[in-house]
Amino acid sequence: MKAIKFGNHLAAAMLASSALIAGSATAVNAAEVVIASYGGSFQDAQSAAFFEPYAEASGVTVTGTTGTGYAKVKAMVESGNVIWDVISADGAAYESEVKEGLLEPIDYSVVEAEGIPEDLRKEYGVGYIKFSQNLAWDKDAFPDGLTPEQFFDPEVKARRVMLGLPYYNLEFALMADGVAAEDLYPLDVERGLAVIDRIKDQLVGFKSSSDIQAFVQQGEVDAALGPNGRLNNAIEAGANWAYGWNGSVVAVEYWSVVKGAPHAEEAMKFINFAVQPEQQAELTRQIPYGPTNIDALDLLDPALAETLPSYPDNAELGVVLDSKWWNANLETVKERWDEYVLQ
Repeated sequence: MKAIKFGNHLAAAMLASSALIAGSATAVNAAEVVIASYGGSFQDAQSAAFFEPYAEASGVTVTGTTGTGYAKVKAMVESGNVIWDVISADGAAYESEVKEGLLEPIDYSVVEAEGIPEDLRKEYGVGYIKFSQNLAWDKDAFPDGLTPEQFFDPEVKARRVMLGLPYYNLEFALMADGVAAEDLYPLDVERGLAVIDRIKDQLVGFKSSSDIQAFVQQGEVDAALGPNGRLNNAIEAGANWAYGWNGSVVAVEYWSVVKGAPHAEEAMKFINFAVQPEQQAELTRQIPYGPTNIDALDLLDPALAETLPSYPDNAELGVVLDSKWWNANLETVKERWDEYVLQ
Protein backbone atom coordinates (compact mmCIF):
# COMPACT_ATOMS: atom_id res chain seq x y z
CA MET A 1 0.00 0.00 0.00
CA LYS A 2 1.37 3.39 -0.94
CA ALA A 3 2.94 5.27 1.94
CA ILE A 4 1.54 8.75 2.40
CA LYS A 5 2.97 11.36 4.70
CA PHE A 6 0.43 12.47 7.27
CA GLY A 7 -0.32 16.19 7.37
CA ASN A 8 -1.45 18.11 10.46
CA HIS A 9 -5.14 17.66 9.61
CA LEU A 10 -4.69 13.94 9.22
CA ALA A 11 -2.75 13.54 12.44
CA ALA A 12 -5.45 15.39 14.35
CA ALA A 13 -8.17 13.34 12.69
CA MET A 14 -6.41 10.12 13.52
CA LEU A 15 -6.03 11.01 17.17
CA ALA A 16 -9.63 12.24 17.44
CA SER A 17 -11.00 8.99 16.08
CA SER A 18 -8.77 6.50 17.85
CA ALA A 19 -11.24 6.24 20.73
CA LEU A 20 -13.89 4.99 18.32
CA ILE A 21 -12.05 1.78 17.66
CA ALA A 22 -11.68 0.68 21.25
CA GLY A 23 -11.76 -3.06 21.41
CA SER A 24 -9.72 -3.49 18.22
CA ALA A 25 -6.47 -5.40 18.51
CA THR A 26 -3.70 -3.34 20.02
CA ALA A 27 -0.84 -5.49 18.89
CA VAL A 28 0.52 -4.70 15.46
CA ASN A 29 -0.89 -7.01 12.78
CA ALA A 30 -3.19 -8.74 15.28
CA ALA A 31 -6.06 -8.50 12.83
CA GLU A 32 -6.60 -7.80 9.15
CA VAL A 33 -9.08 -6.15 6.82
CA VAL A 34 -9.02 -6.10 3.01
CA ILE A 35 -10.72 -3.16 1.30
CA ALA A 36 -11.50 -3.04 -2.43
CA SER A 37 -11.80 0.26 -4.26
CA TYR A 38 -10.96 1.76 -7.67
CA GLY A 39 -7.28 2.65 -7.65
CA GLY A 40 -5.76 5.91 -8.84
CA SER A 41 -5.97 9.22 -7.01
CA PHE A 42 -9.27 8.28 -5.35
CA GLN A 43 -7.74 5.27 -3.65
CA ASP A 44 -4.67 7.32 -2.75
CA ALA A 45 -7.05 9.74 -0.99
CA GLN A 46 -8.83 6.86 0.75
CA SER A 47 -5.49 5.53 1.90
CA ALA A 48 -4.51 8.88 3.39
CA ALA A 49 -7.87 9.54 5.04
CA PHE A 50 -8.94 6.02 6.05
CA PHE A 51 -6.62 3.08 5.47
CA GLU A 52 -3.35 4.32 6.94
CA PRO A 53 -4.86 6.20 9.92
CA TYR A 54 -6.95 3.15 10.84
CA ALA A 55 -3.95 0.85 10.61
CA GLU A 56 -1.91 3.24 12.74
CA ALA A 57 -4.60 3.75 15.38
CA SER A 58 -5.75 0.13 15.65
CA GLY A 59 -2.71 -2.01 14.87
CA VAL A 60 -4.78 -3.80 12.22
CA THR A 61 -3.21 -4.75 8.91
CA VAL A 62 -5.16 -2.84 6.25
CA THR A 63 -4.76 -4.04 2.67
CA GLY A 64 -6.14 -1.83 -0.07
CA THR A 65 -6.84 -3.48 -3.40
CA THR A 66 -8.62 -2.51 -6.62
CA GLY A 67 -11.34 -3.88 -8.86
CA THR A 68 -14.48 -3.34 -6.79
CA GLY A 69 -17.66 -3.86 -8.79
CA TYR A 70 -20.88 -5.84 -8.90
CA ALA A 71 -19.61 -8.55 -11.27
CA LYS A 72 -16.52 -9.35 -9.20
CA VAL A 73 -18.44 -9.36 -5.91
CA LYS A 74 -21.05 -11.67 -7.42
CA ALA A 75 -18.37 -14.05 -8.72
CA MET A 76 -16.66 -14.17 -5.33
CA VAL A 77 -19.80 -14.88 -3.35
CA GLU A 78 -21.17 -17.45 -5.78
CA SER A 79 -17.83 -19.30 -5.91
CA GLY A 80 -17.40 -19.17 -2.15
CA ASN A 81 -13.95 -17.65 -2.67
CA VAL A 82 -14.40 -14.33 -0.89
CA ILE A 83 -11.09 -12.51 -0.43
CA TRP A 84 -12.42 -8.97 0.16
CA ASP A 85 -13.94 -7.68 3.37
CA VAL A 86 -15.03 -4.09 2.71
CA ILE A 87 -15.98 -2.71 -0.68
CA SER A 88 -16.56 0.81 -1.92
CA ALA A 89 -19.70 0.58 -4.08
CA ASP A 90 -21.44 3.21 -6.17
CA GLY A 91 -25.20 3.45 -5.89
CA ALA A 92 -26.04 1.31 -8.91
CA ALA A 93 -23.59 -1.43 -7.97
CA TYR A 94 -24.79 -1.31 -4.37
CA GLU A 95 -28.44 -1.78 -5.34
CA SER A 96 -27.55 -4.73 -7.57
CA GLU A 97 -25.46 -6.33 -4.83
CA VAL A 98 -28.33 -5.95 -2.38
CA LYS A 99 -30.78 -7.46 -4.86
CA GLU A 100 -28.52 -10.49 -5.35
CA GLY A 101 -27.91 -11.00 -1.62
CA LEU A 102 -24.18 -10.39 -1.91
CA LEU A 103 -23.67 -8.24 1.21
CA GLU A 104 -23.64 -8.60 4.98
CA PRO A 105 -26.03 -6.42 7.04
CA ILE A 106 -24.31 -3.43 8.63
CA ASP A 107 -23.93 -3.90 12.37
CA TYR A 108 -25.15 -0.56 13.67
CA SER A 109 -24.24 -1.57 17.20
CA VAL A 110 -20.65 -1.12 15.98
CA VAL A 111 -21.09 1.48 13.23
CA GLU A 112 -22.04 4.79 14.84
CA ALA A 113 -23.44 6.84 11.97
CA GLU A 114 -25.85 9.29 13.57
CA GLY A 115 -24.36 12.23 11.66
CA ILE A 116 -25.23 10.61 8.34
CA PRO A 117 -28.76 11.17 6.92
CA GLU A 118 -31.10 8.31 7.64
CA ASP A 119 -31.72 7.59 3.97
CA LEU A 120 -27.99 6.85 3.57
CA ARG A 121 -27.83 4.52 6.59
CA LYS A 122 -29.07 1.46 4.76
CA GLU A 123 -29.37 -2.13 5.86
CA TYR A 124 -26.39 -3.26 3.79
CA GLY A 125 -24.34 -0.11 3.35
CA VAL A 126 -23.47 3.33 4.66
CA GLY A 127 -23.27 6.22 2.20
CA TYR A 128 -19.99 7.98 2.87
CA ILE A 129 -19.40 10.39 -0.01
CA LYS A 130 -21.28 12.24 -2.70
CA PHE A 131 -19.42 12.64 -5.95
CA SER A 132 -20.33 13.81 -9.41
CA GLN A 133 -19.45 13.28 -13.02
CA ASN A 134 -18.73 16.64 -14.60
CA LEU A 135 -18.06 18.08 -18.02
CA ALA A 136 -14.45 19.27 -18.28
CA TRP A 137 -12.45 20.92 -21.04
CA ASP A 138 -8.96 21.96 -22.03
CA LYS A 139 -8.81 25.74 -21.53
CA ASP A 140 -6.37 26.11 -24.43
CA ALA A 141 -8.81 24.37 -26.79
CA PHE A 142 -11.90 26.05 -25.30
CA PRO A 143 -10.89 29.36 -23.68
CA ASP A 144 -14.55 30.39 -23.42
CA GLY A 145 -15.61 27.12 -21.83
CA LEU A 146 -17.72 24.24 -23.13
CA THR A 147 -21.39 23.47 -22.62
CA PRO A 148 -23.01 20.03 -22.54
CA GLU A 149 -24.78 20.93 -25.80
CA GLN A 150 -21.42 21.70 -27.42
CA PHE A 151 -19.93 18.46 -26.15
CA PHE A 152 -22.44 16.59 -28.31
CA ASP A 153 -22.24 18.96 -31.29
CA PRO A 154 -20.31 17.22 -34.09
CA GLU A 155 -19.38 20.62 -35.51
CA VAL A 156 -17.36 21.30 -32.35
CA LYS A 157 -14.25 19.32 -33.13
CA ALA A 158 -12.49 17.80 -30.13
CA ARG A 159 -10.95 14.61 -28.85
CA ARG A 160 -13.50 13.49 -26.29
CA VAL A 161 -13.58 10.79 -23.64
CA MET A 162 -16.53 9.41 -21.68
CA LEU A 163 -16.97 6.87 -18.92
CA GLY A 164 -17.16 3.19 -19.77
CA LEU A 165 -20.59 2.88 -18.14
CA PRO A 166 -24.17 3.39 -19.32
CA TYR A 167 -25.13 5.31 -16.19
CA TYR A 168 -23.91 8.89 -15.90
CA ASN A 169 -23.35 8.99 -19.67
CA LEU A 170 -27.01 8.57 -20.55
CA GLU A 171 -28.19 11.11 -18.00
CA PHE A 172 -25.58 13.62 -19.21
CA ALA A 173 -26.52 13.08 -22.86
CA LEU A 174 -30.25 13.42 -22.26
CA MET A 175 -29.89 16.62 -20.24
CA ALA A 176 -27.65 18.03 -22.97
CA ASP A 177 -30.45 17.22 -25.42
CA GLY A 178 -32.94 19.28 -23.40
CA VAL A 179 -34.50 16.76 -21.00
CA ALA A 180 -35.17 18.38 -17.61
CA ALA A 181 -33.68 16.68 -14.56
CA GLU A 182 -37.12 15.95 -13.12
CA ASP A 183 -38.17 14.24 -16.37
CA LEU A 184 -35.12 12.01 -16.84
CA TYR A 185 -36.51 8.80 -15.39
CA PRO A 186 -37.43 6.40 -16.79
CA LEU A 187 -34.48 7.03 -19.10
CA ASP A 188 -35.05 7.14 -22.83
CA VAL A 189 -32.08 4.90 -23.57
CA GLU A 190 -32.31 5.00 -27.34
CA ARG A 191 -32.53 8.79 -27.37
CA GLY A 192 -29.50 9.00 -25.10
CA LEU A 193 -27.47 6.69 -27.34
CA ALA A 194 -28.51 8.71 -30.39
CA VAL A 195 -27.15 11.85 -28.73
CA ILE A 196 -23.82 10.16 -27.97
CA ASP A 197 -23.71 8.78 -31.50
CA ARG A 198 -23.46 12.32 -32.88
CA ILE A 199 -19.87 12.54 -31.67
CA LYS A 200 -18.90 8.88 -31.38
CA ASP A 201 -16.34 9.19 -34.20
CA GLN A 202 -14.60 11.90 -32.15
CA LEU A 203 -14.45 9.80 -28.98
CA VAL A 204 -11.07 8.49 -27.86
CA GLY A 205 -13.14 5.87 -26.10
CA PHE A 206 -15.25 4.91 -23.12
CA LYS A 207 -12.76 4.68 -20.27
CA SER A 208 -12.39 4.16 -16.53
CA SER A 209 -12.22 7.06 -14.10
CA SER A 210 -8.48 6.65 -13.59
CA ASP A 211 -7.87 6.52 -17.34
CA ILE A 212 -9.85 9.73 -17.82
CA GLN A 213 -7.68 11.53 -15.28
CA ALA A 214 -4.55 10.23 -17.00
CA PHE A 215 -5.81 11.34 -20.42
CA VAL A 216 -6.51 14.83 -19.07
CA GLN A 217 -3.11 15.14 -17.41
CA GLN A 218 -1.25 13.80 -20.45
CA GLY A 219 -3.05 16.04 -22.94
CA GLU A 220 -4.55 13.14 -24.89
CA VAL A 221 -8.09 14.61 -24.98
CA ASP A 222 -9.71 18.04 -25.26
CA ALA A 223 -12.99 17.37 -23.44
CA ALA A 224 -14.15 14.79 -20.93
CA LEU A 225 -16.98 13.61 -18.74
CA GLY A 226 -15.33 12.44 -15.53
CA PRO A 227 -15.37 12.45 -11.71
CA ASN A 228 -15.03 15.92 -10.22
CA GLY A 229 -12.39 14.80 -7.74
CA ARG A 230 -10.14 13.21 -10.32
CA LEU A 231 -10.59 16.20 -12.63
CA ASN A 232 -9.61 18.50 -9.80
CA ASN A 233 -6.53 16.40 -9.06
CA ALA A 234 -5.52 16.54 -12.72
CA ILE A 235 -5.80 20.33 -12.61
CA GLU A 236 -3.74 20.49 -9.42
CA ALA A 237 -1.14 18.32 -11.15
CA GLY A 238 -0.77 20.98 -13.85
CA ALA A 239 -3.46 20.32 -16.46
CA ASN A 240 -4.75 23.62 -17.87
CA TRP A 241 -8.34 22.46 -17.59
CA ALA A 242 -11.60 23.56 -16.05
CA TYR A 243 -14.86 21.82 -15.24
CA GLY A 244 -18.42 22.96 -14.66
CA TRP A 245 -21.61 21.85 -12.98
CA ASN A 246 -24.12 22.11 -15.83
CA GLY A 247 -25.41 18.62 -16.56
CA SER A 248 -23.48 17.07 -13.66
CA VAL A 249 -24.69 13.71 -12.35
CA VAL A 250 -24.35 13.23 -8.58
CA ALA A 251 -24.11 9.81 -6.98
CA VAL A 252 -23.49 8.30 -3.55
CA GLU A 253 -20.70 5.88 -2.73
CA TYR A 254 -21.30 3.24 -0.04
CA TRP A 255 -19.17 1.23 2.34
CA SER A 256 -20.41 -2.36 2.39
CA VAL A 257 -19.19 -5.75 3.62
CA VAL A 258 -19.09 -8.69 1.22
CA LYS A 259 -21.20 -11.69 2.25
CA GLY A 260 -18.90 -14.30 3.74
CA ALA A 261 -16.10 -11.77 4.29
CA PRO A 262 -13.22 -13.49 6.12
CA HIS A 263 -12.79 -10.53 8.50
CA ALA A 264 -16.37 -9.29 8.84
CA GLU A 265 -16.02 -8.16 12.46
CA GLU A 266 -12.98 -6.03 11.66
CA ALA A 267 -14.76 -4.74 8.57
CA MET A 268 -17.52 -3.23 10.71
CA LYS A 269 -14.95 -1.53 12.94
CA PHE A 270 -13.21 -0.05 9.91
CA ILE A 271 -16.50 1.30 8.53
CA ASN A 272 -17.27 2.85 11.91
CA PHE A 273 -13.91 4.63 11.82
CA ALA A 274 -14.35 5.75 8.21
CA VAL A 275 -17.80 7.35 8.58
CA GLN A 276 -16.81 9.66 11.44
CA PRO A 277 -16.69 13.40 10.64
CA GLU A 278 -12.94 13.77 11.08
CA GLN A 279 -12.15 11.05 8.55
CA GLN A 280 -14.81 12.20 6.09
CA ALA A 281 -13.50 15.76 6.24
CA GLU A 282 -9.97 14.50 5.65
CA LEU A 283 -11.07 12.59 2.55
CA THR A 284 -12.60 15.80 1.19
CA ARG A 285 -9.33 17.64 1.82
CA GLN A 286 -7.54 14.91 -0.12
CA ILE A 287 -10.01 14.83 -3.02
CA PRO A 288 -13.03 17.15 -3.37
CA TYR A 289 -15.92 14.73 -2.92
CA GLY A 290 -18.72 15.76 -0.60
CA PRO A 291 -18.97 14.17 2.86
CA THR A 292 -22.28 12.67 3.94
CA ASN A 293 -21.70 13.20 7.66
CA ILE A 294 -23.24 16.61 8.35
CA ASP A 295 -20.72 17.29 11.12
CA ALA A 296 -17.86 16.94 8.63
CA LEU A 297 -18.99 20.04 6.76
CA ASP A 298 -18.22 22.18 9.81
CA LEU A 299 -14.60 21.00 9.68
CA LEU A 300 -14.01 22.20 6.11
CA ASP A 301 -12.80 25.52 4.77
CA PRO A 302 -15.83 27.30 3.22
CA ALA A 303 -13.82 27.83 0.02
CA LEU A 304 -13.45 24.07 -0.28
CA ALA A 305 -17.12 23.47 0.47
CA GLU A 306 -18.05 25.54 -2.59
CA THR A 307 -16.27 23.02 -4.84
CA LEU A 308 -18.36 20.07 -3.65
CA PRO A 309 -21.27 18.34 -5.39
CA SER A 310 -23.42 18.87 -2.31
CA TYR A 311 -22.93 22.65 -2.35
CA PRO A 312 -26.44 24.03 -3.06
CA ASP A 313 -25.52 26.20 -6.07
CA ASN A 314 -23.77 23.25 -7.71
CA ALA A 315 -26.51 20.75 -6.90
CA GLU A 316 -29.10 22.90 -8.69
CA LEU A 317 -27.31 22.48 -12.04
CA GLY A 318 -27.36 18.70 -12.20
CA VAL A 319 -29.27 15.61 -11.16
CA VAL A 320 -28.92 12.86 -8.55
CA LEU A 321 -28.55 9.47 -10.18
CA ASP A 322 -31.59 7.25 -9.52
CA SER A 323 -29.87 4.09 -8.31
CA LYS A 324 -33.19 2.29 -7.75
CA TRP A 325 -34.11 2.75 -11.42
CA TRP A 326 -30.73 1.43 -12.41
CA ASN A 327 -31.11 -1.52 -10.08
CA ALA A 328 -34.27 -2.53 -11.92
CA ASN A 329 -32.93 -1.81 -15.41
CA LEU A 330 -29.15 -2.20 -15.37
CA GLU A 331 -29.00 -5.66 -16.89
CA THR A 332 -31.16 -4.75 -19.88
CA VAL A 333 -29.54 -1.37 -20.44
CA LYS A 334 -26.04 -2.82 -20.04
CA GLU A 335 -26.72 -5.31 -22.83
CA ARG A 336 -27.83 -2.49 -25.12
CA TRP A 337 -24.91 -0.32 -24.03
CA ASP A 338 -22.31 -3.03 -24.69
CA GLU A 339 -23.85 -3.65 -28.11
CA TYR A 340 -23.66 0.06 -28.89
CA VAL A 341 -20.05 0.48 -27.72
CA LEU A 342 -18.92 -2.39 -29.96
CA GLN A 343 -20.68 -1.07 -33.06
